[in-house]
Amino acid sequence: MKKILILTSGSKKKLTPFKLSARKLDIDLTTASFNDIYFDSDSREILLKGGVKISDFKVIYFRLVGNSLETASLVAVFAKQKGISGAFPKRIKIVDRIYEKPQTFPITQSKAQEMKSLADAKVAIPKTLFGSLAEIVKKGPARLGYPFVIKSTSGKKGREVYSPKDGKALRALIVTLSKEEKLGKKFFAQEFINSTKRIRALVVGGKIIGLVSQLTKWRKRVSGYKPQEDEKKIGRFVPDRNMQKLALSAVAATGIDIAGVDILIDEDSGKYYVIEVNAAPSWKLIKKYCKVNVEYEILKYLSR
Repeated sequence: MKKILILTSGSKKKLTPFKLSARKLDIDLTTASFNDIYFDSDSREILLKGGVKISDFKVIYFRLVGNSLETASLVAVFAKQKGISGAFPKRIKIVDRIYEKPQTFPITQSKAQEMKSLADAKVAIPKTLFGSLAEIVKKGPARLGYPFVIKSTSGKKGREVYSPKDGKALRALIVTLSKEEKLGKKFFAQEFINSTKRIRALVVGGKIIGLVSQLTKWRKRVSGYKPQEDEKKIGRFVPDRNMQKLALSAVAATGIDIAGVDILIDEDSGKYYVIEVNAAPSWKLIKKYCKVNVEYEILKYLSR
């Protein structure tokens, strides 16, 4: 049986659905927290709590890295160098594979690098400006027009996202954000896309396993508040070929194996824009509306 390890930041209880799905597959699954990892200098091994060797596993999936980047990097480098012990040593596979690449900061931890990689691959994204708040104030209005969007590079689940409608609102916002910038927080700006719905495509191993439509934060600005119409925009989404191609191109550009790709549809032009490729996506709505056992599909991919 193939031995697979899934690691997450924080409590491993959130990995319970994987354990339940593993019963249907011919795999030996271990779930653990990055907090369970320790290094033994005498044996030069990296181990889990209880003495299980990392080198015993063939595939290691980082479900959520979060604040455990240092430990994740330790495991990734060890997996690449050590490999599986035995008569025929073979390097351990890390998912996502971006953690195997020799770079200072993995793309999953850098929105600036993510956007640049998408732009370099000619994946359609909103016009984007990354730099200091002073640079955003100086060039943002002319480059992006009002309203535009300002996001923190560390923002999660739609938090730390702002959209000044004019110069007065921008100046007031910068006063607040400047305090955070002094503490080390980084920001980038993007043009505002007239969209009332955001599409989340869940991609596993180069295959889209489900899409759902959700409401955007500023839908009232685009079309006003229409409760009955808005409710119809939540749920399973059937994409055309262009959207499928865009989602897969975004994943290929960032090199992420298991990803949630967020896409906006411009209400005026009908054009699609990728606004995020998330390596630790939530898939509750995918499971609810698309009737997909996501954990099972991921385990199938890992076992291959």
